[in-house]
Parts: sequence; structure tokens; C-alpha cells
Amino acid sequence: MPTPQPPQNMPDENIPRWQFRKKKKLEKRRKKRQEYAEKNKPTDIPRVKETEEFSSSIAIAEKQRYEQDKRHWEEREGQFKLVELAKKKAREKEERAKALAQKRWQHTLMTLPMLPPTFSVGASRNLEKVNLDTNRYRAICTNASRKTTTKPGPFKTFVKPENAVSIPYKKTYRDRFLEKKLSNQ
Repeated sequence: MPTPQPPQNMPDENIPRWQFRKKKKLEKRRKKRQEYAEKNKPTDIPRVKETEEFSSSIAIAEKQRYEQDKRHWEEREGQFKLVELAKKKAREKEERAKALAQKRWQHTLMTLPMLPPTFSVGASRNLEKVNLDTNRYRAICTNASRKTTTKPGPFKTFVKPENAVSIPYKKTYRDRFLEKKLSNQ
């Protein structure tokens, strides 16, 4: 809620102290600005008529300065183009190296020997007990050899072969929405 401002014709004694201080502060600022403006007021200096020689020498100096600035600009532009070209070549080289590394990695993964899906880490533990002659261990070994494990093995396929059939994923709400939208059009 804005604070009510007192009318201008009321005396200063009736306004709150903080408003009085604010008013005085603003008056001081205004007074300083006016003094500064008066002090720095530009004085009118009568101009001397320039001669043709003086104006032509200024024009020549400006033209030389322009030519010098142009040369500097062209040099900097050439350096910038060289730097950009080097950056572009470095980016292309990095992309080629990245693609080659990806290709080698996929080739390595594709050439890894794959174990059958029935392979399990826990199945080999019972084979150590086969040499023992007790009936209890024989029963464990025969039961273990008949049992098939449902746990997945420790190896996973990182890269699917190109001829592998992909499993259709569950459609999301967005997919169903887009299909419905396309069918209505």
C-alpha cells in the first residue's frame, strides 16, 4: 500500500520524520545536479574558419587512418579464419576417431564367444562333490544336473545383431495419442 503524500502547501513540521528526511535528501541531490550543470556548462568558442589546406590535410590523415585500420582488420580476419579452419579440422578428426572407436567396439562385442542361455554360475559348484562316495552328495549332484536354472547368466548382449527381430515396446500414452490424431485426419 503506497504511503499517503501530504499536500505541498502544508508546513514541514506536520509530516513524519522519514518523509522529511527523504524530502531534504531529494532537495540536496537536485541542488548538486544544478550546481554541477552550471559549472560544466559548455562555453561557446568562436570557430576559426578552416582553410582549404587545413581541411585537405585532415582528410588525408583520416584516409590514412582508415587504410591502416582496414589492414589491421583484414589481418585479424585472416587469423580468425585460420583458427576456425583448424578448429573445424580438429572437430572432423575427432568425429572420425570416435566413429572408428565405436565401430571397433561393436566389432569386438560381436566377436565375443557367447555361452548358451542355459549357462549358470551356480551349476558348476556341485561338480566338485561328484568324487565323494557318500549317498548324500550323489543325490545333490544328480538333482543339480537335472535342475534347469531360470536365473539369467552373467553375460548380456550389448549389441544386437542386425538380423535380430526387435520386440515391440509397450505403447505410451503419447504414441496412442499421435496414432489417434493421425487416424482422425
